[in-house]
Amino acid sequence: MFRNIVVIALAIFVSSFGHVVAQDNAQRTRDLVASLDKTKYKKKEKANISVEVFVDIKNEPVVRLDRGEYSGIYEADGYKLDLRVSPDGRATGSGFDSFASGDKQMSFTLKNAKIDGALISGTKVYDNGSEQPFEAVFVNRRARSGSNPKLVSVDITQYGIGFVQTANDTNAGWTNRVFLEKK
Repeated sequence: MFRNIVVIALAIFVSSFGHVVAQDNAQRTRDLVASLDKTKYKKKEKANISVEVFVDIKNEPVVRLDRGEYSGIYEADGYKLDLRVSPDGRATGSGFDSFASGDKQMSFTLKNAKIDGALISGTKVYDNGSEQPFEAVFVNRRARSGSNPKLVSVDITQYGIGFVQTANDTNAGWTNRVFLEKK
């Protein structure tokens, strides 16, 4: 009898742990997608001249049933990721990053990467041997801009991968939203 209770308790614990991890990844995906969004509206008036600027960037996570469809080359100015994904969600890749500190581009390889839903996580290993955790999300990104929310002149939707890059040095104190479009 005691053995049955222990087996049942263990089964409940294991199944609930898997459920918690799944919830954690879903929440992490939502948080990362929200951190990539941006809305800005500024209006300045000076001596009968008015200047208005509006920018609105919204992201939606993209989940592919065939995880191999995430494979490809993702690029933006100063960034590149050549990603290869197996059907079970394991991923490898290489590319280069630029940093806000003005340093040169640094090449990296992606190690221990895996995809869960729209979230990819792993470690970037740079040529100089340094490592940095990597977490990104596959998204459809809609960018709208114009003079104000009612006068939008540009409305573009792109598919790619987005992440938040932070300074390696905690004293530098900068972050950068990065979106790499799939080519």
